[in-house]
Amino acid sequence: MTDPFDRNILFCRMIGLLSQEQLDGLADKTVAVAGAGGVGFTHAESIVREGVGRMKISDFDTFGAENMGRQFGCTVNTVGRDKAVVLEERLLSINPALKLERFGALEPGNVGRFLDGVDFACDAIDYFHIAPHRLYHAEARKRRIPSMLAAPQGYGATVHLFDPDHMSFDDYFDLNDGMPNQEQLNNWGMGLGPTHVYRHYLAKRNLDMENKTGSVISAVCLLSTALIAAVALRRLLKQEIFIKPVPYMYHIDLAMGRFDELHIPEGVRGIKADPQKYMR
Repeated sequence: MTDPFDRNILFCRMIGLLSQEQLDGLADKTVAVAGAGGVGFTHAESIVREGVGRMKISDFDTFGAENMGRQFGCTVNTVGRDKAVVLEERLLSINPALKLERFGALEPGNVGRFLDGVDFACDAIDYFHIAPHRLYHAEARKRRIPSMLAAPQGYGATVHLFDPDHMSFDDYFDLNDGMPNQEQLNNWGMGLGPTHVYRHYLAKRNLDMENKTGSVISAVCLLSTALIAAVALRRLLKQEIFIKPVPYMYHIDLAMGRFDELHIPEGVRGIKADPQKYMR
């Protein structure tokens, strides 16, 4: 009897964009998605729906009603539940044969296991917790795993791809262990969005680094996922894509109809030295 959930049925509509051989190969690829909230939940789902057969997920938080407007795992039925557990259930309901590992908060004692055997790493860790971002990217670099983040901004998103042969996460954001946490967060925010495109339609960007709050809409969470999932697939298939690693970064804005590529060779240090140079 034919299995109705055989991967050749589940992912058959990808043939044409992919060969059968490429689709078969994706079954043995492993992607790690750190974070299961506003962007991480849909990152993981989109990549699993692309036929990737192995997934590692992590999150430390539970869904709250305040997540409803932007986090696709949040419903009246999941408020109060562990985000990573809800995501695990969702992914296995899409591909029952998925080989899945679930983790809680990433920390020095488990980040190595989380990234062991991983082919591509997606950073969707909570925006306001810089230490696990640094830990995640440092471990990925040590293991020579490409790691990527796409951050919602206004009516758009910014894209940073970190490749082990190019500029590191700490070098780009100008971070080190001796810096106060707030200074690290400030550098992180500056490096994510130096273009300030949103200023053309927002009187003031609603981002409060001190109180760890900000505004975002669901549409740009999905935009971020579209960018991550497309790059992940091309990289896993060893196919070219126009996204270049940091010190290049990208900003797409739907309200302004813009897609900007920036080359920032000195990272945040260069942005601080001449912020006007990178504003669009």
